[in-house]
Amino acid sequence: MKFKIILLFIISFFSSCIPEERTEGGNLKNDIPCIIVIGQSNAAGYAPQESSPFWLKHDDYMMKDYLVWNRYAKKFQPYRLGYNVGSEDNSDSHFGFDIFFAQNYIDKYEGTLLCIKQTLDGVPISEKGSSELARWNPISELIPRGERNMIQELKIKMKEADDYSLKNDFKLIPIAILLHQGEGDASEVVRLNDYEENFKKLIAYLRNEIISDTIPIINGEIFYINDNFKRINSIFHSYSQSDNKFMTVSMKEYQTSIGDNLHYDARAHEYLGKKMFEYFELMK
Repeated sequence: MKFKIILLFIISFFSSCIPEERTEGGNLKNDIPCIIVIGQSNAAGYAPQESSPFWLKHDDYMMKDYLVWNRYAKKFQPYRLGYNVGSEDNSDSHFGFDIFFAQNYIDKYEGTLLCIKQTLDGVPISEKGSSELARWNPISELIPRGERNMIQELKIKMKEADDYSLKNDFKLIPIAILLHQGEGDASEVVRLNDYEENFKKLIAYLRNEIISDTIPIINGEIFYINDNFKRINSIFHSYSQSDNKFMTVSMKEYQTSIGDNLHYDARAHEYLGKKMFEYFELMK
């Protein structure tokens, strides 16, 4: 009898040590807010795991109430560095600004936040210039043969996530698009010259074909590397003057990188994510 009691205690103890994995929709009910994170490398995040904030380290690099879409398992699962971050490399041990937005949202509203990511390194909007892995151009016919279509891949993820939510008795409610993109277009003049027009087309497509025409879209400035990159940032601020549901976070005082003057570090991502949440609160 004593042996059985001890055995049950051991099983119970070790079970409590295993991180909770909310992998099934049975734990999700009713309407669940969802953010859409899109762009290129800084949207995926390059800040290394060792620079993680204390609260993330303390919980074994997991956020139980921040569930990201796992494109391999085709379900929402808790965010966890090295296991499930929702980016192209789902087991990446780097992080970006989205976790800070999520932390602020969850702290204020005390609920669950979902996320769908569509991010890939070096991806421009323009179909012009040197060959790339993919493009963000919303006109599929313009994307060079053999290159991936980021918009179409996002639409597929959205459809799969929506189907999953319906099968599991909850409704996915997109509340904001968090965007970080532009470096790929700033790197070549032939792309830069068309960026303002292409950026407007991308925003319009996201609003009219994927989400809604009233959803807040929040982005952040790219690095001030040279005049081309500064011009991209000026386009963001200029556009925000004509769109009351679009805001750009100025990163002028937070141009800190992981060492390459291109990818933001933990300090910059924290500032960007928190400001994105502040702007979301102003626009929602």
